Amino acid sequence: MTRTSFRFNALALAAGLSLITSGAQAQTATVYGAIGLDVIYATGVAKTGGGSANLTKIDDNAIVNSRVGIKGGEDLGGGLKAFFDLESSVKPDTGAGGGGTFWNRNAFVGLGGGFGKVSLGHQWNVADDYMCGYFVCAFYSPFLLTGYGALSDYYDNTIKYTTPNMGGLEGGVMYSAGEDKTGKKSAGQKFQGAVNYSAGPLGLGAVVFSEKDPSGLGTNTMYALGASYDLGTAKLRLGVATADVRYVTDATSTTTPKANTTAGAFKSNLVNVGVDVPLNAATVVSADYVTKKVSSGPEPEVSFLRLRGTYALSKRTSLNANVVYIDNGTGGTVGFAGATEAGKSQSIFSAGITHSF
Repeated sequence: MTRTSFRFNALALAAGLSLITSGAQAQTATVYGAIGLDVIYATGVAKTGGGSANLTKIDDNAIVNSRVGIKGGEDLGGGLKAFFDLESSVKPDTGAGGGGTFWNRNAFVGLGGGFGKVSLGHQWNVADDYMCGYFVCAFYSPFLLTGYGALSDYYDNTIKYTTPNMGGLEGGVMYSAGEDKTGKKSAGQKFQGAVNYSAGPLGLGAVVFSEKDPSGLGTNTMYALGASYDLGTAKLRLGVATADVRYVTDATSTTTPKANTTAGAFKSNLVNVGVDVPLNAATVVSADYVTKKVSSGPEPEVSFLRLRGTYALSKRTSLNANVVYIDNGTGGTVGFAGATEAGKSQSIFSAGITHSF
């Protein structure tokens, strides 16, 4: 049996098991997911050997990433509940899994109650719980820029706590054990804390993040603030972040995973200004301008403009489109449809469909 066959057979078995429930303890298990595909046309994609080309492809949706999962829980009585979630990326354009790890998006178990929720495992960070209300998320997003991945990411070996909602105020902390026995006790550890307030038309949020290099090269940090205000006719969003990157991945490294280096250390600031406008009950258009400015170090600067629209055919099915323009600074090669030549721009046009279940 091939590795791919084993994975899909394992998923089919898990889906079958999820249909079994135990009424005595109010145990539940549900299969869920989303499938989305875009037709994409991009300019300015770097060619092997030099030069640029235009590219047409079908790829995973840029608003609702394709995935399949199993989640559920058990009522333990007295307001205490156990819960779990197993979630895997899917590449519907080829049928392949979306990551090297099968349950790459979520694999955690926890307890919840009046105190909030505590969970252990591989899971999304607390910034993802709140910052996507201020920064543009899904694909074509700031977290794809070096130094700002912690705006929305998932980590291994984590302990995560989120508070209950207290009059619109809530928050969370996450700790990821480095589990690197070759370095210091703190090598590879990640910490993130977030707080968010949402009441009426106003939203405010803040995040702090730190990550220690496994070999002791230093600690990368990121801080972010977000604000939004819903006017009724439009929702205004603002996200600002700063990153102090003491080490980066060494592109020339031949090890697996690649080693880090301090040669590309830099400090930068990021601003995301956005607006969401509901045209009617089914249609929403959004615009975001994101710019990354570097205050020190060799990191290139970059800015991009993203326009997107969604049209809901039903509660579960929607059509969507994106227009993106990326403006790279000197030496920059950021490209959401493939890297650009140094300092060159890229334009992306996409249209697609998503269905959730």
